[in-house]
Amino acid sequence: MSDKYQIEIDAFIHRFQAYRNARIILYGIGRYTATLVNGVKDFRFVGLMDKDPANVGKRIFGLPVVDRDQAEKDADMIIINTSETYWDVIYSRIQDMGIPVFYINGERARRKETARQANPFRELSYDAMRKGMEAGRVVSFDFFDTLFLRKVCSPRDVFRLLEIQFREKWQGVFSYTELRNQAKERLGKYYSLEELYRQMEILGGMPRPLLEEMRTQELLLEKKLLAPRRQMISLVKSLLEEGKEVYIISDMYLPESFYREVLGQYGINMQEGHILLSHILHKSKEDGSLWRYFSETKAKPCASHGGNGHRGHSDAGDCRGGAGRGKEGSGEAGQALHAGDHRKADVEEPAGYGIKSYLVPAPWDLLEASSMREAGGHVCSDYGSAVMGCVWKELFENPFVLEGTEGEVRIESPYQMGYCVFGPVILTFLLWLAELSRREKKERLVFLARDGYFLKEDFDYLCGLMGEQRNCCYLGISRQLAMAASITSMEELLEYMSMPYSGSVKEMLEDRFGIRDAEENENGEPEELADKYLPEIKAYICRVRKNYLEYIGKMGLDETCAVVDLGYYGNNQKYLNRLGRLDMPGYYVNASLAARNPNAQCQKMTACFQGKDDLTGEKSRILKRQIFLESFLTAPYGMVKEIDETGSFVCARAKKNQEYFEDKEEINRGVKAFIREYWETFGAFGLCPDTEFADWYYGFCFGGAVTFSDRVKKSFYNDNAMMNRIESMLFY
Repeated sequence: MSDKYQIEIDAFIHRFQAYRNARIILYGIGRYTATLVNGVKDFRFVGLMDKDPANVGKRIFGLPVVDRDQAEKDADMIIINTSETYWDVIYSRIQDMGIPVFYINGERARRKETARQANPFRELSYDAMRKGMEAGRVVSFDFFDTLFLRKVCSPRDVFRLLEIQFREKWQGVFSYTELRNQAKERLGKYYSLEELYRQMEILGGMPRPLLEEMRTQELLLEKKLLAPRRQMISLVKSLLEEGKEVYIISDMYLPESFYREVLGQYGINMQEGHILLSHILHKSKEDGSLWRYFSETKAKPCASHGGNGHRGHSDAGDCRGGAGRGKEGSGEAGQALHAGDHRKADVEEPAGYGIKSYLVPAPWDLLEASSMREAGGHVCSDYGSAVMGCVWKELFENPFVLEGTEGEVRIESPYQMGYCVFGPVILTFLLWLAELSRREKKERLVFLARDGYFLKEDFDYLCGLMGEQRNCCYLGISRQLAMAASITSMEELLEYMSMPYSGSVKEMLEDRFGIRDAEENENGEPEELADKYLPEIKAYICRVRKNYLEYIGKMGLDETCAVVDLGYYGNNQKYLNRLGRLDMPGYYVNASLAARNPNAQCQKMTACFQGKDDLTGEKSRILKRQIFLESFLTAPYGMVKEIDETGSFVCARAKKNQEYFEDKEEINRGVKAFIREYWETFGAFGLCPDTEFADWYYGFCFGGAVTFSDRVKKSFYNDNAMMNRIESMLFY
């Protein structure tokens, strides 16, 4: 039995020592169960369970597959012996059974409680708002969080980014944020950006050209952080084309030229006098003074207000409509209508002056009303804010995305899956990889098949964005190929043959040694099989080893290289080093770095998503749900079984992950779009990758925070060609 599987066996014995005499049923018929059944002694395994009723009555690994009723009669307990990915789904099927259910980590299985919160935006409708505005004569829009959103979690993040930018350029000269706050305290309610910087000049005693440059950089950053809310931009353009009087109304301190330039980029050219700003008018939306001005000078009020333009009466609610769906065509001819994100400043206050208002939820408000609301409290770093700003730009760009829902965030397409779910993890890993390899002076990164197929493509893409040239290669390998090519003794052969396999002996001999003429009912211990088929086995191993040594010899590998892989035990790294007589380190998403993993003691292994106190990665949420990454990070061909004389891959048959490879490519297009969005927006700030946050976020997504469409779910399969021929859907 391989050392790595012995680790699993020892962990099981430790966790379930108190149940040694209990009658145990294992739920699961895959590799995990093959390992326990073959390796655990002195425990009473009395049967297996599986989701497929067609397997009931069969014997697998020498144990009967039973149904629920039989399990309750024959067993004292059930252990869900699968990847953690499946625990909640499996337990939901058997939670009402009359015997205890445990997870393989030793914990008693329990029903997962999910807190529900009412969605306050359920009834908001873009169509109702559009029809209402089309019926009006004068319409107005807020700018920030209504027509455009910022790709950060909070406006304060803008100033933190500026602090980073200016600190880098003018080290030790001043604290930008502190100086800005001091200047702000000396200004009145309606200040402009120019007035703010003038006050900063006075307080800081700095030359005006320096302050002007800082002011210019702030405006450039504000533009860079903006992303359009496309429905809203389209509505503004169509209303202008229809001849409506359209206004932009904002309480922000930015100059009018800023608004004109941004809107102009999207084909919106506002007339003079149609951008109303608090710092110019010395009036505010929030206290109603700007709405009084607007109603008296730009808009005809509702008849219910007597046309006097004064503060509304008790029946002003008839004109609001901002919190509900709104009636079709509810805007009256000549009535002013407004759309904005702030309930008080954009809905309640204008309603008091006869202006009908529509609430357009800001991204943060949508987040707080959604199934992802918990994410806000976990953004504790500039990197986390930048990453989530990019994600929320994709998820909440549509202000009405939660219409008619209970607040569920839904991943609709493979592209969105790549951008919103895998993108943050892949980006974080690649940034970590770039920095680590640079620090350790590794001149070449060796991405291992098949996990490295997309990872290398994405790393090359990121390096291009960064303006760096990195030497990378993609190397054909699999655990089966590396082990087979490394066999030089009978002991190593028997270890290879003894590795768990959940198919028949005939299938094992064909899959691992290319032996096709074994008997249908072939059986026997590894020693017996090795003796019976030794000539065929020797010929196979000799061919595989010879061709593979020639292949890796041409790759030009040396100690300046490092291998890159998902993880976990470092076997491919070990065998590759052994075959090439090398000492290449390994860079992993997760890895077993504990003393009980012998590979970690004889080679250098570094893991991205686990802390120094988490040598096994058991606290990593990515490791717990890594099976989804494995399904995505595949190649258009099956497992590499050997390399032929020409250096070409000889692969196992393609499976479902390859059948849906076009979906994988679309997922990776989303990943690359996320990488590009992040780097073009935030790359210049040199933010330190927050691996802890990225790890949490990945687990959060797969832990119920988001749901996935059938189109997304259909392409995710688990297969392990070395261990079996079985495939199973990950979402089931």
